[in-house]
Formats: sequence, structure tokens, C-alpha cells
Amino acid sequence: MKRVALAGVALVFLCAAVGAQTMTILCENDPPNQFTAADGTLGGFTIEVVREIQKRVGNTDPIQLVPWARGYDLIQRQPNVVLFQMTRTADRNPIFKWVGPVMEEVFALYSKAGSPIHVAGLDDAKKIGSIGVYLNDVRDLILTKDGFKNLDRTDDPVINFKKLILGRVDLIAASPDSIADLAKSAGYSISDVRMVYPFAKSQIFIAMSLGTGDDVVAKWNDALDAMKKDGSFSRIFKKYYPNLDLPGPAITTF
Repeated sequence: MKRVALAGVALVFLCAAVGAQTMTILCENDPPNQFTAADGTLGGFTIEVVREIQKRVGNTDPIQLVPWARGYDLIQRQPNVVLFQMTRTADRNPIFKWVGPVMEEVFALYSKAGSPIHVAGLDDAKKIGSIGVYLNDVRDLILTKDGFKNLDRTDDPVINFKKLILGRVDLIAASPDSIADLAKSAGYSISDVRMVYPFAKSQIFIAMSLGTGDDVVAKWNDALDAMKKDGSFSRIFKKYYPNLDLPGPAITTF
């Protein structure tokens, strides 16, 4: 009987070990969604959301801040990788699994304040000298797919902003919810730029690699849904975005 009992205990621990899937959890530097605070810790809107989800599903894996291009490459090549925030698009929809949405976002073209540049549509924008974009960011992908040949890519959105102010690019692709923080990180102010043309609107998610188990994705989504129902998601969201609307139901068809 003792051996049977010990075997049963061993089986319980084995099952727990199998069920406790290690995740590689990655994000980019993108204030106010995720950033390194003065004390060296990670903070921001999505960091708080993901950490609360982790508590609810029993995950203790660390969140790592990496360049977007590196994270985007890893999530396509390895299983059990989490990357946030990611815009859900028609092209991306079948190649990742999704938790969310956590935001809805507008994408726009910005010029330096005082610039005479006028853009009435994307065809006008294609005739501009150069447009700064963040490498492999959704704005880069959207404009590339639309046939833009005048994109100037960098692996740091702060560099893009500085290049705009210094006149090295004519426009940059950014978002109204993060442009003020981007300006501050570059050493400037939101008053140094102006929105020229909004060109897209999308929902923002936490993405998981295709090799991640459906049960894991479901648990994370269930935890996020519970946060939305009990008000904890709203409290975190309004802490960072008091003037924005909460995201609506997930758009899953394109």
C-alpha cells in the first residue's frame, strides 16, 4: 500500500510538472505600454495586465524586454512564446494565437510641426520623400503591403522621431496614444509634431506562437475576460489611458 501511495504522489507531481509549461514572455520598449522604470523594473499598461493574467493562471515566468524584430522572429520560430503588444491583422491572424484585445489603436502619419506637407490619402503619402517606420512593426507592414517604396526603417521608434525633427525623414508612422511618450523619450514635446493623416485602425492583442497549446491560450483569455468582468482591467486601462475607450469584442475574421 505504501508503494502504491508513493507512486500516486509521484504521478501527481509528474502531471503537475508536465502541465506547468514554461513560457518565453517578450515585449518591446513602448511607453506607456511597457518600459523600464528608473529603478530598473518593468512597468506600463500591458506589463500590469500580463502580470495580473500570470497571477490568475499560475505562471511565474519572467517578462523580458527585447527589440521588436527579435521578439517577432522568435515567436514565429519557437513554441510557447508570448509577445506583446501586437496588432491583429489579416496577414498575422493565421500565424499566431491571440489573447485579447487589450486596446484599439489608430495609426497615423506625423510631420514636424510647421511642415507644409499635406496628405489627403495614401496615394499622396507615396509621393513624399521618405516616411520613417519601425522595422517589422504593424505600421511598416501595412504600408509595405500597400505598395509604399519610400519607407525608411529603423529598429528604434525613438530614432525615427529624432530623424523627423532633424529633417532626415519627412513623415513618421505612429499612434496618437503613444506619440507623446515617444516625443518625450526622444527629448522633445508632442507640440513638435502634428498629425497629418490617420491611415488605419486596428485591435491590439497579446500574441502567442502557434506551437503554444490551445489550453494555455484559453486559460490566458479566460483570465483576461475575468479581469474585464470584475473591473480590474478597466482600472489598469484608465490609469494609463483615461481618455480612451475600452476595447470592444475581439475581431476574429478579416
